[in-house]
Amino acid sequence: MAIVDQATKQSAPHIRPSSWADGLRGIAAIFVVASHTCLSFATYLIPPSFAETGNSILFQRPFFRLVIQGQAWVAIFLVLLGFVNALKPLQLARRGATADALAALSTGAFRRKWRLVFPAALMTILAWLVCQLGGFQLGRRVDAYWLRATSPKRSTSLSAAVVDLIREIAGTWMWGENAYDQPQWALLSLFRGSLYVFMTLLALVNTTPRFRLCAQMVLYTYSWATLDGTVGTNIFAGMILAELSFYNLTVLQPSAVFRLLPYGLVTLGLYVCSYPDQYADQTEWSSQLASLAETIFPKDANVSRYYASLGAQMICFGVMLSPLMRRMLSHPVLLWFGSISFPLYLIHGPLMRSVLVYLVYLPMSIGFQPTVKADGTLDPESYIPTPGSFRLGVILTIFFAFLLYVVQQWTNHIEPKMGALTAAFENFSRSWGKSTAWSSKEKDEILPITSVRELNM
Repeated sequence: MAIVDQATKQSAPHIRPSSWADGLRGIAAIFVVASHTCLSFATYLIPPSFAETGNSILFQRPFFRLVIQGQAWVAIFLVLLGFVNALKPLQLARRGATADALAALSTGAFRRKWRLVFPAALMTILAWLVCQLGGFQLGRRVDAYWLRATSPKRSTSLSAAVVDLIREIAGTWMWGENAYDQPQWALLSLFRGSLYVFMTLLALVNTTPRFRLCAQMVLYTYSWATLDGTVGTNIFAGMILAELSFYNLTVLQPSAVFRLLPYGLVTLGLYVCSYPDQYADQTEWSSQLASLAETIFPKDANVSRYYASLGAQMICFGVMLSPLMRRMLSHPVLLWFGSISFPLYLIHGPLMRSVLVYLVYLPMSIGFQPTVKADGTLDPESYIPTPGSFRLGVILTIFFAFLLYVVQQWTNHIEPKMGALTAAFENFSRSWGKSTAWSSKEKDEILPITSVRELNM
């Protein structure tokens, strides 16, 4: 009931024309959590069938297998990032308010970076602390692939722990890896995507909308051809959507073909997003997509990521063309999920590797004896077994309710502090080093007056 009450607070006057992007972002965050859950407890869903000639169950088939296709939902995050970040500067530029557009672009670029960096660093510190206290140790012994693979080891000493923390915080933004919170790999892509938006609009803010749209299409094509299928194509697709959103596309709707086009695009997008990351040759539908990839994708492209990006772009474009789908995605419940999407993305991993692991596996670990090999040694591959489906389902239901509660508390109490920290850092950036010696200059003088006088003395 609390969740519903929070969601219904988003009344009609607060719904913006771009609110559908918030609703779609909320759905994407939910499916990212679902994918990690499936990678933990239902790894048989990874291939599209049980064997090369075997049968497929429902959630291995197209559309339904999106529950395990995490990279497709990350691609949607990136398209929406390009769309939302470009909207306000483009709106101001189209009105001729170039100075205001540049100011909005500069301020937005600065703030959004730190609204990513500060919460991510805080979550890494908290996960690091849990790790050093042994909170992830049980997760390293369980029969749940994703939980086991992403549960980090404790450091060997306090000094090593401090070095590990610094390395992982920096690694998030340098090479897209974070042992303490594995899903943070996507933050580097989001960071790069924000820079793409900033640099592109900085160069094109004074151009006409038609030229800007053509330039964005050229940049999209360049990204496609140069194997930047994860960040570049999605960001520029989002910027193209933002540019097109200022055109009256409703003139296309009287035609029956164009009325069906949005639904066809969304359906096709969901279909290609279903392309499996592995074992695509096991089923006819995935084999057909693999063959098509040889024609439409550049050589050496990561086929699964290209299909995830292409499908995400189709979905977002189809939604933008459909007033009905935009209204559906602007439902208050989906807007609430959109408002907590980033905290949900940050928090779910550490909580799954700690709280969920203990709820599921602690009773199973009592009295558990690892398998002994023929030579009398313990089998290192002997993991604590997963309980039955009914019990697991009940525990997951309880855990996800707890997860949403924690995320809401983070949103209410931590996010405002992150915003205040960002604002304080922004004020610091504008005032640090601002002194008479460096700000007072006579016309045509290269050095400040005070500095020249001091040098003459």
